[in-house]
Amino acid sequence: MLSNLFLQLTHIELLISYPVKDILTLVKRDSRFTVKTLNDIYFEDSFVDEGTHRLIMNNVVNWLYERGENPDAFVQRIIDRCAAFEGVPARSVLRSYLPYVSQFYATKDVRQLCLDIIPKRYPLLTDSKFLKRDVVDGYRKEYFAFRFETPGVLITNPMRWFNGLVQIGAVLLGTPPYEHLTFKASQTSFVEALEGRETAEIRDDGFVYVKGRRVGQNMSFGDCIAENDLTWDVDAEKKMTCVKALEEVVDEKTGAHLIQKGCYYGAPASIVFIDYKADVVTPEPFNKLMSAVVKQEFDSWQPIQKAQEQLLEAMNDSVTIVYYKSDDSISVNNKHLMRNVPARILRNLLREYTATGREEYENREFKRDPAICMDPLRPNFESRLNRVIAHINGCDDPSKPTEGVKKYFEIERHRRGGFRFVPKSKIIFREE
Repeated sequence: MLSNLFLQLTHIELLISYPVKDILTLVKRDSRFTVKTLNDIYFEDSFVDEGTHRLIMNNVVNWLYERGENPDAFVQRIIDRCAAFEGVPARSVLRSYLPYVSQFYATKDVRQLCLDIIPKRYPLLTDSKFLKRDVVDGYRKEYFAFRFETPGVLITNPMRWFNGLVQIGAVLLGTPPYEHLTFKASQTSFVEALEGRETAEIRDDGFVYVKGRRVGQNMSFGDCIAENDLTWDVDAEKKMTCVKALEEVVDEKTGAHLIQKGCYYGAPASIVFIDYKADVVTPEPFNKLMSAVVKQEFDSWQPIQKAQEQLLEAMNDSVTIVYYKSDDSISVNNKHLMRNVPARILRNLLREYTATGREEYENREFKRDPAICMDPLRPNFESRLNRVIAHINGCDDPSKPTEGVKKYFEIERHRRGGFRFVPKSKIIFREE
Protein backbone atom coordinates (compact mmCIF):
# COMPACT_ATOMS: atom_id res chain seq x y z
CA MET A 1 0.00 0.00 0.00
CA LEU A 2 1.17 3.52 -0.86
CA SER A 3 0.73 6.90 0.78
CA ASN A 4 -1.91 8.92 -1.04
CA LEU A 5 0.06 12.19 -0.77
CA PHE A 6 0.87 12.78 -4.45
CA LEU A 7 -2.57 11.52 -5.55
CA GLN A 8 -4.01 13.94 -3.01
CA LEU A 9 -2.14 16.84 -4.61
CA THR A 10 -3.38 15.72 -8.04
CA HIS A 11 -6.98 15.44 -6.84
CA ILE A 12 -6.85 18.86 -5.17
CA GLU A 13 -5.59 20.40 -8.41
CA LEU A 14 -8.60 18.90 -10.20
CA LEU A 15 -11.01 20.24 -7.56
CA ILE A 16 -9.51 23.74 -7.76
CA SER A 17 -9.11 24.00 -11.55
CA TYR A 18 -12.24 22.32 -12.93
CA PRO A 19 -15.99 22.42 -12.23
CA VAL A 20 -17.52 19.27 -10.78
CA LYS A 21 -19.38 18.52 -14.02
CA ASP A 22 -16.03 18.30 -15.85
CA ILE A 23 -14.42 16.11 -13.19
CA LEU A 24 -17.42 13.80 -13.50
CA THR A 25 -16.42 13.09 -17.11
CA LEU A 26 -13.09 11.88 -15.71
CA VAL A 27 -14.45 9.64 -12.95
CA LYS A 28 -17.10 8.23 -15.30
CA ARG A 29 -14.40 7.00 -17.68
CA ASP A 30 -13.94 3.83 -15.66
CA SER A 31 -16.37 1.95 -13.42
CA ARG A 32 -13.53 1.30 -10.95
CA PHE A 33 -13.76 4.96 -9.87
CA THR A 34 -15.93 4.78 -6.76
CA VAL A 35 -16.81 7.06 -3.86
CA LYS A 36 -14.36 5.02 -1.75
CA THR A 37 -11.60 5.66 -4.30
CA LEU A 38 -12.19 9.42 -4.17
CA ASN A 39 -12.23 9.38 -0.38
CA ASP A 40 -9.02 7.34 -0.25
CA ILE A 41 -7.14 9.90 -2.34
CA TYR A 42 -8.63 12.92 -0.56
CA PHE A 43 -8.39 12.26 3.16
CA GLU A 44 -5.22 12.48 5.22
CA ASP A 45 -3.23 9.36 6.07
CA SER A 46 -5.10 7.21 3.55
CA PHE A 47 -3.35 4.56 1.49
CA VAL A 48 -3.99 3.16 -1.97
CA ASP A 49 -2.77 0.08 -3.78
CA GLU A 50 -0.58 0.16 -6.87
CA GLY A 51 -3.45 -0.71 -9.21
CA THR A 52 -5.55 2.20 -7.96
CA HIS A 53 -2.58 4.56 -8.36
CA ARG A 54 -2.10 3.47 -11.98
CA LEU A 55 -5.85 3.67 -12.70
CA ILE A 56 -6.06 7.25 -11.47
CA MET A 57 -2.88 8.63 -13.00
CA ASN A 58 -3.33 7.04 -16.44
CA ASN A 59 -6.94 8.25 -16.61
CA VAL A 60 -5.93 11.78 -15.58
CA VAL A 61 -3.32 11.92 -18.38
CA ASN A 62 -5.70 10.55 -21.02
CA TRP A 63 -8.51 12.84 -19.84
CA LEU A 64 -6.24 15.88 -20.15
CA TYR A 65 -5.19 14.87 -23.65
CA GLU A 66 -8.82 14.40 -24.70
CA ARG A 67 -9.57 17.92 -23.46
CA GLY A 68 -6.67 19.25 -25.53
CA GLU A 69 -4.68 20.07 -22.39
CA ASN A 70 -0.97 19.57 -21.69
CA PRO A 71 -0.23 17.12 -18.82
CA ASP A 72 3.16 18.84 -18.33
CA ALA A 73 1.32 22.10 -17.62
CA PHE A 74 -0.97 20.27 -15.18
CA VAL A 75 2.04 19.03 -13.17
CA GLN A 76 3.58 22.51 -13.27
CA ARG A 77 0.37 23.94 -11.80
CA ILE A 78 0.70 21.55 -8.88
CA ILE A 79 4.28 22.72 -8.33
CA ASP A 80 3.24 26.38 -8.55
CA ARG A 81 0.42 25.87 -6.04
CA CYS A 82 2.83 24.21 -3.63
CA ALA A 83 5.26 27.12 -4.04
CA ALA A 84 2.40 29.50 -3.14
CA PHE A 85 1.12 27.13 -0.43
CA GLU A 86 -2.29 27.14 -2.11
CA GLY A 87 -4.29 23.94 -1.76
CA VAL A 88 -1.46 22.08 0.00
CA PRO A 89 -2.56 19.28 2.37
CA ALA A 90 -0.20 20.79 4.95
CA ARG A 91 -0.71 18.31 7.78
CA SER A 92 -0.06 15.33 5.49
CA VAL A 93 3.09 16.95 4.09
CA LEU A 94 4.38 17.98 7.50
CA ARG A 95 3.79 14.50 8.89
CA SER A 96 5.81 12.96 6.05
CA TYR A 97 8.78 15.14 7.01
CA LEU A 98 8.64 14.60 10.78
CA PRO A 99 11.44 11.96 10.95
CA TYR A 100 13.84 14.42 9.25
CA VAL A 101 13.00 17.75 10.94
CA SER A 102 16.19 17.96 12.99
CA GLN A 103 18.32 17.17 9.91
CA PHE A 104 16.78 20.05 7.95
CA TYR A 105 17.54 22.54 10.71
CA ALA A 106 21.15 21.33 10.80
CA THR A 107 21.85 21.03 7.07
CA LYS A 108 23.91 23.44 5.01
CA ASP A 109 21.96 22.63 1.84
CA VAL A 110 18.19 22.07 2.10
CA ARG A 111 17.77 20.94 -1.49
CA GLN A 112 20.54 18.38 -1.30
CA LEU A 113 18.99 16.91 1.84
CA CYS A 114 15.64 16.74 0.02
CA LEU A 115 17.34 14.52 -2.57
CA ASP A 116 19.14 12.47 0.08
CA ILE A 117 15.90 11.40 1.77
CA ILE A 118 14.05 10.45 -1.44
CA PRO A 119 14.87 6.74 -1.00
CA LYS A 120 13.49 6.86 2.56
CA ARG A 121 10.33 8.82 1.74
CA TYR A 122 9.52 6.78 -1.39
CA PRO A 123 10.31 3.14 -0.60
CA LEU A 124 8.84 1.91 -3.91
CA LEU A 125 12.04 3.14 -5.58
CA THR A 126 14.40 0.17 -5.41
CA ASP A 127 18.19 0.18 -5.64
CA SER A 128 18.19 3.99 -5.54
CA LYS A 129 21.59 5.67 -5.23
CA PHE A 130 23.72 8.57 -6.43
CA LEU A 131 26.11 7.51 -9.15
CA LYS A 132 28.10 10.74 -9.14
CA ARG A 133 28.03 13.99 -7.13
CA ASP A 134 30.25 16.94 -8.07
CA VAL A 135 30.33 20.67 -7.34
CA VAL A 136 31.40 22.90 -10.24
CA ASP A 137 31.43 26.70 -9.99
CA GLY A 138 29.00 26.68 -7.09
CA TYR A 139 26.54 24.26 -8.71
CA ARG A 140 25.93 20.67 -7.67
CA LYS A 141 25.85 18.19 -10.55
CA GLU A 142 24.36 14.92 -9.37
CA TYR A 143 23.25 11.71 -11.08
CA PHE A 144 20.53 9.85 -9.21
CA ALA A 145 19.62 6.29 -10.25
CA PHE A 146 16.54 4.33 -9.24
CA ARG A 147 14.27 1.64 -10.56
CA PHE A 148 10.82 0.23 -10.12
CA GLU A 149 10.67 -3.55 -9.78
CA THR A 150 7.80 -3.47 -12.26
CA PRO A 151 8.14 -0.54 -14.70
CA GLY A 152 4.89 1.31 -15.21
CA VAL A 153 3.25 -0.20 -12.14
CA LEU A 154 2.22 3.23 -10.79
CA ILE A 155 1.68 4.96 -14.13
CA THR A 156 2.60 4.03 -17.69
CA ASN A 157 4.98 6.98 -18.04
CA PRO A 158 6.14 8.35 -14.65
CA MET A 159 8.78 10.78 -15.95
CA ARG A 160 6.92 14.11 -15.67
CA TRP A 161 5.37 13.04 -12.36
CA PHE A 162 8.75 12.10 -10.86
CA ASN A 163 10.15 15.48 -11.88
CA GLY A 164 7.20 17.18 -10.22
CA LEU A 165 7.58 15.12 -7.07
CA VAL A 166 11.24 16.11 -6.74
CA GLN A 167 10.51 19.80 -7.34
CA ILE A 168 7.66 19.84 -4.83
CA GLY A 169 9.98 18.57 -2.10
CA ALA A 170 12.17 21.65 -2.48
CA VAL A 171 9.47 24.32 -2.81
CA LEU A 172 7.48 23.09 0.21
CA LEU A 173 10.52 23.77 2.37
CA GLY A 174 10.83 27.35 1.21
CA THR A 175 13.60 26.95 -1.36
CA PRO A 176 13.51 27.50 -5.15
CA PRO A 177 12.90 24.60 -7.55
CA TYR A 178 15.99 22.81 -8.88
CA GLU A 179 17.44 24.82 -11.75
CA HIS A 180 17.85 21.85 -14.09
CA LEU A 181 16.42 18.34 -13.82
CA THR A 182 16.42 15.90 -16.73
CA PHE A 183 16.29 12.16 -17.40
CA LYS A 184 19.41 10.58 -18.90
CA ALA A 185 17.81 7.13 -18.90
CA SER A 186 14.31 5.85 -18.22
CA GLN A 187 12.75 2.45 -17.66
CA THR A 188 9.80 3.72 -19.68
CA SER A 189 10.01 2.35 -23.21
CA PHE A 190 10.11 4.68 -26.21
CA VAL A 191 6.62 3.57 -27.30
CA GLU A 192 5.13 4.05 -23.80
CA ALA A 193 6.67 7.53 -23.58
CA LEU A 194 4.72 8.51 -26.72
CA GLU A 195 1.53 7.93 -24.67
CA GLY A 196 -0.44 6.93 -27.76
CA ARG A 197 -0.09 10.41 -29.26
CA GLU A 198 2.29 9.30 -32.00
CA THR A 199 3.29 6.01 -33.62
CA ALA A 200 6.93 4.91 -33.68
CA GLU A 201 8.41 2.88 -36.54
CA ILE A 202 11.60 0.91 -35.92
CA ARG A 203 13.33 0.18 -39.22
CA ASP A 204 15.99 -2.33 -40.18
CA ASP A 205 18.67 0.37 -40.06
CA GLY A 206 18.31 0.50 -36.26
CA PHE A 207 16.74 3.95 -36.24
CA VAL A 208 13.33 4.93 -34.92
CA TYR A 209 11.04 7.18 -36.95
CA VAL A 210 7.97 9.22 -36.08
CA LYS A 211 6.02 10.59 -39.06
CA GLY A 212 9.00 9.83 -41.26
CA ARG A 213 11.37 11.84 -39.05
CA ARG A 214 14.38 10.06 -37.56
CA VAL A 215 14.04 10.60 -33.82
CA GLY A 216 15.78 7.64 -32.15
CA GLN A 217 18.47 5.03 -32.48
CA ASN A 218 19.03 1.60 -30.97
CA MET A 219 21.99 1.75 -28.59
CA SER A 220 23.08 -0.01 -25.43
CA PHE A 221 22.61 1.08 -21.84
CA GLY A 222 26.40 0.93 -21.60
CA ASP A 223 26.54 3.76 -24.16
CA CYS A 224 24.47 5.89 -21.78
CA ILE A 225 26.80 5.06 -18.88
CA ALA A 226 29.90 5.93 -20.92
CA GLU A 227 28.37 9.08 -22.40
CA ASN A 228 27.73 10.50 -18.94
CA ASP A 229 31.04 9.25 -17.48
CA LEU A 230 29.31 7.02 -14.91
CA THR A 231 30.06 3.59 -13.48
CA TRP A 232 27.61 0.68 -13.40
CA ASP A 233 28.14 -2.53 -11.46
CA VAL A 234 26.05 -4.97 -13.52
CA ASP A 235 27.84 -5.70 -16.79
CA ALA A 236 24.90 -7.70 -18.22
CA GLU A 237 22.63 -4.65 -17.89
CA LYS A 238 25.09 -2.47 -19.77
CA LYS A 239 24.55 -4.73 -22.79
CA MET A 240 20.79 -4.16 -22.81
CA THR A 241 19.40 -2.45 -25.91
CA CYS A 242 17.74 0.93 -25.43
CA VAL A 243 16.46 3.62 -27.76
CA LYS A 244 18.38 6.86 -27.51
CA ALA A 245 16.27 9.89 -28.45
CA LEU A 246 18.03 11.90 -31.15
CA GLU A 247 15.33 14.58 -31.29
CA GLU A 248 12.58 15.97 -29.12
CA VAL A 249 9.06 14.74 -29.89
CA VAL A 250 6.29 17.14 -28.91
CA ASP A 251 2.57 16.46 -29.07
CA GLU A 252 1.26 18.71 -31.83
CA LYS A 253 -2.14 19.33 -30.24
CA THR A 254 -1.17 20.07 -26.62
CA GLY A 255 2.54 20.90 -26.73
CA ALA A 256 3.33 18.14 -24.23
CA HIS A 257 6.92 16.85 -24.36
CA LEU A 258 6.68 13.17 -25.19
CA ILE A 259 10.32 12.33 -25.96
CA GLN A 260 13.29 14.08 -24.38
CA LYS A 261 16.35 14.43 -26.58
CA GLY A 262 19.37 12.52 -25.26
CA CYS A 263 17.40 10.20 -22.97
CA TYR A 264 17.85 6.41 -23.28
CA TYR A 265 14.41 4.75 -23.19
CA GLY A 266 13.75 1.16 -22.10
CA ALA A 267 16.76 1.13 -19.76
CA PRO A 268 17.13 -1.30 -16.83
CA ALA A 269 17.02 1.71 -14.46
CA SER A 270 16.21 5.39 -14.57
CA ILE A 271 18.96 7.98 -14.21
CA VAL A 272 18.09 11.60 -13.44
CA PHE A 273 20.60 14.44 -13.70
CA ILE A 274 20.02 17.32 -11.26
CA ASP A 275 22.04 20.51 -11.75
CA TYR A 276 21.37 23.14 -9.07
CA LYS A 277 22.96 25.92 -7.06
CA ALA A 278 24.79 24.61 -4.01
CA ASP A 279 24.30 25.55 -0.36
CA VAL A 280 20.81 27.03 -0.56
CA VAL A 281 19.41 27.19 2.96
CA THR A 282 16.41 28.69 4.69
CA PRO A 283 16.52 29.49 8.42
CA GLU A 284 12.98 28.20 8.99
CA PRO A 285 12.31 25.41 6.45
CA PHE A 286 9.00 24.40 8.06
CA ASN A 287 7.65 27.87 8.82
CA LYS A 288 5.29 28.06 5.83
CA LEU A 289 4.06 24.52 6.35
CA MET A 290 3.22 25.26 9.98
CA SER A 291 1.40 28.45 8.96
CA ALA A 292 -0.58 26.52 6.36
CA VAL A 293 -1.63 23.95 8.98
CA VAL A 294 -3.00 26.77 11.17
CA LYS A 295 -4.83 28.47 8.27
CA GLN A 296 -6.48 25.22 7.20
CA GLU A 297 -8.08 24.92 10.62
CA PHE A 298 -10.19 27.92 9.59
CA ASP A 299 -11.70 28.77 6.22
CA SER A 300 -8.97 28.47 3.57
CA TRP A 301 -9.75 24.78 2.97
CA GLN A 302 -13.53 25.13 2.76
CA PRO A 303 -13.85 25.71 -1.04
CA ILE A 304 -11.86 22.54 -1.72
CA GLN A 305 -13.92 20.56 0.78
CA LYS A 306 -17.13 21.89 -0.79
CA ALA A 307 -15.99 20.80 -4.27
CA GLN A 308 -15.16 17.33 -2.91
CA GLU A 309 -18.62 17.01 -1.34
CA GLN A 310 -20.31 18.11 -4.58
CA LEU A 311 -18.30 15.55 -6.54
CA LEU A 312 -19.21 12.72 -4.14
CA GLU A 313 -22.88 13.73 -4.28
CA ALA A 314 -22.80 13.68 -8.08
CA MET A 315 -21.00 10.33 -8.02
CA ASN A 316 -23.97 8.80 -6.23
CA ASP A 317 -26.33 9.81 -9.04
CA SER A 318 -27.24 7.21 -11.64
CA VAL A 319 -29.53 7.01 -14.62
CA THR A 320 -31.26 3.90 -16.00
CA ILE A 321 -31.64 3.74 -19.78
CA VAL A 322 -33.63 0.95 -21.39
CA TYR A 323 -33.92 0.08 -25.08
CA TYR A 324 -37.17 -1.77 -25.88
CA LYS A 325 -36.88 -4.07 -28.88
CA SER A 326 -40.65 -4.47 -29.20
CA ASP A 327 -41.31 -0.87 -30.26
CA ASP A 328 -37.77 0.28 -31.08
CA SER A 329 -37.74 2.92 -28.33
CA ILE A 330 -35.57 4.16 -25.49
CA SER A 331 -36.62 5.34 -22.04
CA VAL A 332 -34.62 7.25 -19.42
CA ASN A 333 -35.60 6.63 -15.79
CA ASN A 334 -38.88 5.08 -17.02
CA LYS A 335 -39.76 8.12 -19.19
CA HIS A 336 -39.98 7.75 -22.98
CA LEU A 337 -37.17 9.60 -24.79
CA MET A 338 -37.08 8.58 -28.47
CA ARG A 339 -37.82 5.77 -30.92
CA ASN A 340 -36.89 4.42 -34.36
CA VAL A 341 -33.58 5.56 -35.93
CA PRO A 342 -32.61 8.05 -33.16
CA ALA A 343 -33.20 5.30 -30.58
CA ARG A 344 -30.99 2.90 -32.53
CA ILE A 345 -28.16 5.45 -32.71
CA LEU A 346 -28.24 5.98 -28.95
CA ARG A 347 -28.59 2.23 -28.37
CA ASN A 348 -25.46 1.43 -30.41
CA LEU A 349 -23.54 4.17 -28.64
CA LEU A 350 -24.60 2.94 -25.18
CA ARG A 351 -23.78 -0.66 -26.05
CA GLU A 352 -20.19 0.36 -26.79
CA TYR A 353 -19.86 2.78 -23.87
CA THR A 354 -21.12 0.34 -21.23
CA ALA A 355 -18.94 -2.47 -22.62
CA THR A 356 -15.67 -0.55 -23.03
CA GLY A 357 -16.06 2.95 -21.55
CA ARG A 358 -15.41 4.47 -24.97
CA GLU A 359 -16.63 8.05 -25.46
CA GLU A 360 -15.23 9.13 -28.86
CA TYR A 361 -17.10 8.01 -32.02
CA GLU A 362 -16.77 8.45 -35.77
CA ASN A 363 -19.80 9.26 -37.94
CA ARG A 364 -18.74 6.65 -40.49
CA GLU A 365 -19.20 3.84 -37.95
CA PHE A 366 -22.92 4.57 -37.88
CA LYS A 367 -23.24 5.28 -41.59
CA ARG A 368 -22.20 1.69 -42.29
CA ASP A 369 -25.05 0.29 -40.18
CA PRO A 370 -28.07 -0.43 -42.47
CA ALA A 371 -30.38 -0.25 -39.44
CA ILE A 372 -29.43 3.43 -39.12
CA CYS A 373 -28.61 4.53 -42.67
CA MET A 374 -30.53 2.40 -45.14
CA ASP A 375 -29.29 4.23 -48.24
CA PRO A 376 -25.46 4.02 -48.34
CA LEU A 377 -25.33 6.65 -51.11
CA ARG A 378 -27.35 9.18 -49.10
CA PRO A 379 -26.84 8.19 -45.47
CA ASN A 380 -27.95 11.57 -44.09
CA PHE A 381 -26.48 10.59 -40.72
CA GLU A 382 -25.70 14.13 -39.57
CA SER A 383 -29.37 15.14 -39.56
CA ARG A 384 -30.28 11.92 -37.77
CA LEU A 385 -27.65 12.65 -35.11
CA ASN A 386 -29.12 16.14 -34.74
CA ARG A 387 -32.46 14.53 -33.88
CA VAL A 388 -30.80 12.46 -31.15
CA ILE A 389 -29.21 15.60 -29.69
CA ALA A 390 -32.57 17.39 -29.86
CA HIS A 391 -34.26 14.58 -27.91
CA ILE A 392 -31.49 14.69 -25.29
CA ASN A 393 -31.87 18.47 -24.98
CA GLY A 394 -35.64 18.09 -24.67
CA CYS A 395 -36.59 20.23 -27.66
CA ASP A 396 -37.01 20.17 -31.42
CA ASP A 397 -34.17 22.65 -31.97
CA PRO A 398 -30.79 21.29 -30.73
CA SER A 399 -29.36 24.83 -30.74
CA LYS A 400 -31.89 25.88 -28.04
CA PRO A 401 -31.61 23.25 -25.31
CA THR A 402 -34.01 22.94 -22.41
CA GLU A 403 -33.55 20.65 -19.40
CA GLY A 404 -34.22 17.34 -21.18
CA VAL A 405 -32.00 14.51 -19.94
CA LYS A 406 -28.75 16.40 -20.54
CA LYS A 407 -28.16 16.53 -16.78
CA TYR A 408 -27.40 12.78 -17.09
CA PHE A 409 -25.53 12.68 -20.41
CA GLU A 410 -24.91 14.68 -23.56
CA ILE A 411 -23.58 14.27 -27.10
CA GLU A 412 -21.04 16.87 -28.23
CA ARG A 413 -20.27 17.45 -31.90
CA HIS A 414 -16.79 18.69 -31.06
CA ARG A 415 -15.13 18.02 -34.42
CA ARG A 416 -15.90 17.33 -38.05
CA GLY A 417 -16.77 13.70 -38.76
CA GLY A 418 -17.03 12.67 -35.15
CA PHE A 419 -18.74 13.25 -31.83
CA ARG A 420 -18.29 12.56 -28.13
CA PHE A 421 -20.60 10.93 -25.59
CA VAL A 422 -20.38 12.87 -22.29
CA PRO A 423 -21.70 10.93 -19.27
CA LYS A 424 -22.53 13.07 -16.24
CA SER A 425 -23.76 10.28 -14.00
CA LYS A 426 -23.43 6.53 -13.66
CA ILE A 427 -25.03 4.95 -16.73
CA ILE A 428 -27.09 1.78 -16.25
CA PHE A 429 -28.10 0.48 -19.68
CA ARG A 430 -30.02 -2.64 -20.65
CA GLU A 431 -32.09 -3.95 -23.52
CA GLU A 432 -35.47 -5.60 -23.16
